[in-house]
Amino acid sequence: MLMKKNHLFTYSKICTLALIGVSALFLTSCAKDGFDEETFVSPVTNTQMTSPELTKDNFSSRTNSDGTESIVVTWKAVLGAGGYEYAAYNVDDPDNPIELVQGVLDGVTFTFPKAEDTKYMVSVRTLGNKKLNNTDATEATVCPYSTMIDAKVIPVGTDIAEFIKANMTESEDEQAFELEAGATYTCNGSIDFMDNKMTLRGSKVNHPIVIMGESAVIYTSSQLKLKFINFDCSAMTNKWGVIEMSPEPPATKSAEAQGIAAGKNSGKPADCYILQEPIIVQECAFKNVPNCFFSVGRCSWGIADLRVLNSVIQLKNDGSKNSNSSVFSGYSSDWIAPSGGNFWYGCIKGITVTESTIYNCVSNEKCFTIRFSNKDIDRCFPTADGTCTFMNNTFVRIFDKKNFADRTPQQAQYVITYYDNIFVDCFRLQKFFHQNCTYDYSKERNTLWAYFGTLDSTDKEKWGTEEDPGFNVDDLSKEIDFTQPNYGLNFKPSGPISSTIGDPRWLN
Repeated sequence: MLMKKNHLFTYSKICTLALIGVSALFLTSCAKDGFDEETFVSPVTNTQMTSPELTKDNFSSRTNSDGTESIVVTWKAVLGAGGYEYAAYNVDDPDNPIELVQGVLDGVTFTFPKAEDTKYMVSVRTLGNKKLNNTDATEATVCPYSTMIDAKVIPVGTDIAEFIKANMTESEDEQAFELEAGATYTCNGSIDFMDNKMTLRGSKVNHPIVIMGESAVIYTSSQLKLKFINFDCSAMTNKWGVIEMSPEPPATKSAEAQGIAAGKNSGKPADCYILQEPIIVQECAFKNVPNCFFSVGRCSWGIADLRVLNSVIQLKNDGSKNSNSSVFSGYSSDWIAPSGGNFWYGCIKGITVTESTIYNCVSNEKCFTIRFSNKDIDRCFPTADGTCTFMNNTFVRIFDKKNFADRTPQQAQYVITYYDNIFVDCFRLQKFFHQNCTYDYSKERNTLWAYFGTLDSTDKEKWGTEEDPGFNVDDLSKEIDFTQPNYGLNFKPSGPISSTIGDPRWLN
């Protein structure tokens, strides 16, 4: 084998079933062609075998009975073969491939587990047939495969704003740009993906770094995925978001153009823009975010689905640059509507934050962590329902002297789910957990503590258990260091409850 063996997974039952199925198909095919097991004789003898051709067309996916997915590799039979030697590897780290499956079979198909955003290398070698005096192929066919969409690689040394502007095409299909593993890039201007579904990704194993310049900002009006990248936002001067909705959205994103009625507008579309597709930030880190992390920006938007997954967001925001600079802001700077007028009722319908750390290295008494902007979601969307889900997060000193949220939707259709979170110096959670909402939570599986201030009495009574997580106070003011493991941070908790909850990266 060409690959290094790190881990071995055996799937004998799956391979046996696959072999039975392939054998049945083979016999059926022979019968239709006028052959059977006794009469068919391979015309290939006294030959050294060659390995089968493999391309992307030889790969497919299937959903298993337990809900997991597998990748199925199938190839054209090589006449005169005595079987095949096969293997599949995870090569997210090409220097340290991980063996997933390997073996020998008589059929022409095998499977291995499918994972999101993963690169694989598959190897198949044809074996000889002693009865026919055919010998093994000298080399295996090695074929790469990925569960990520194809991407344009941005060359090292290229400013990503310039490259994307020059290479993005208008398309209804999802597009992707990829940064090289471990490389450092600049972004010295605005990137506006407009109405294009985009992925901007790096390497899962070795994140590239993007140095955001003074005028840098990432705009979108459509689905956006940021994955496996570290962003240094120290030089940014944008008053609103690192990620922000396009300041001049396409007309196709208006509620009217999409035919989305507003419940509080007699069933007619509201005079606003609507984003129904998700904005997803996954396995990224952000250093010295000066204002908002996400903002709707100039226009009035209804945002359906905003997610932060397995990420670290470090703020350096004292509120002096923008008193409205929430981490997640549905509050618009100008409320510009599609008609050219103003519409004051934008909103964020769904927020999900999981397995992440969000903290501010300075004190802030002016800004809200979440500013929903409008408590009535059905002023933009057809119904008033929405969700906010916080699971396994560490929130530290975000805005330690201001209400955690402003204008939380105040109706039973809005469901707030939160478990296994640590809140340190997060002021007045009660303003987020509004009494009229529906809750799925456990006081005993969320902890509260204050190093720099005091805990709100209502928070202690209802929304979490008071417990010192044992953080080093000096660590709470550290900036991210991309050169260090876990970014040079240490939020490892030691309390009876807190040592079992929070962002999992600090528990390992």
